[in-house]
Amino acid sequence: MMLHFLFWLTIGIVLYTYCIYLLVLWILCVKRKKNNSPEDNISQLPEVTIVIAAHNEGKYILAKYQNTLALNYPSGKLFQLWVDDGSTDSTHEMLSNLNGITFISNPERLGKAQSINNAMKLVKTPFTVFTDANTFLSQNSIIDLIKHLENPEVGCVAGQKKILWSHSDALASKGEGLYWRFESFVKMAESCSGSTLSGTGELYAIRTNLFSPIPINTILDDFEISASIIKQGYKVKYDNGAVASETGSLTVEDEKKRKVRIAAGCFQALGRHAYLLNPFKNTEVAFKFFSHKLLRWVLVPPAIVGAPFLNVAILLLYPDSSIIYLVSMLTITFIYLLVAIGYLFRNRSNVHPMVTFPYYGFMMNITMLKGLIIFLTGKQTHIWEKANRKADI
Repeated sequence: MMLHFLFWLTIGIVLYTYCIYLLVLWILCVKRKKNNSPEDNISQLPEVTIVIAAHNEGKYILAKYQNTLALNYPSGKLFQLWVDDGSTDSTHEMLSNLNGITFISNPERLGKAQSINNAMKLVKTPFTVFTDANTFLSQNSIIDLIKHLENPEVGCVAGQKKILWSHSDALASKGEGLYWRFESFVKMAESCSGSTLSGTGELYAIRTNLFSPIPINTILDDFEISASIIKQGYKVKYDNGAVASETGSLTVEDEKKRKVRIAAGCFQALGRHAYLLNPFKNTEVAFKFFSHKLLRWVLVPPAIVGAPFLNVAILLLYPDSSIIYLVSMLTITFIYLLVAIGYLFRNRSNVHPMVTFPYYGFMMNITMLKGLIIFLTGKQTHIWEKANRKADI
């Protein structure tokens, strides 16, 4: 009977993480929604500093600078603070020629965490917005973020990460785009029901006075900063209207490299912030951290891999088992057939995303296992060599 228990446990973990958890969030959201909306009209727009750490982003510097200038926010209250993290391309030269920005340069590459630490020493405004050099913001994004910070209980606000893709793209862009639609929905539901768990590195805002220097070997700086703010007793909100857009990874191999690094960062964050699982400290955060992070990072990947083997073992060792195990085996076989089809079409364009997404989802979970191994062996550096993206070609 142990095999039967383990099989249904694996199925339950996957269903809870991706279906039941969302249903629970929706129920909680409905109960709180009436008193959960921020004011649309801000009494007085505060001063804000946008911090952008860049390494070899010369191709994007001017466009990002112009995008920031075009944002719907008073120019006298919006300041740009750029960090050149040891770039070897034209980044330093281009930043040196921009008007109206604060610019600091690391003579050698220190990593994003240390670049942020250095930048925050210079921030004088009450609010700080973090964004990436290769992402472009929606016109009202700063207002959409800052309006939540009028609530004194809110310390951090995440924006929406949007992957730009078309049907002519291969799997990498389509898969990442669909994944972030789902992830954005989860963040929105978590925020609506109280607090989500982290900002998104492409776009999020914080109260400047809540920032604490982060360890220089940090892999996921956005989660590290958000977790610190939650620890101080503040909520993290999400706004779907504040959009940061970028193109997806160029190939599946580029996407795998990116996902393995993120996975290693997830396990680093889990080790550092296990206190978020303490229900006696903050029941809501513990519930969401367990459901959204711990299960997805630690238990879902082996559950997805182990379920078919457990199902086969039950059918072989217990031939008189209920017909439900035959039905489950056929269902799992069909799902893995979709994964195989997605793998075969992974580098083809003009393929419907639902054909290739099952493989993308499976690949994401496999990279979580690989990321765990790399993290445990200490092979993942905090210095990130970015994956090639469609816009880079």
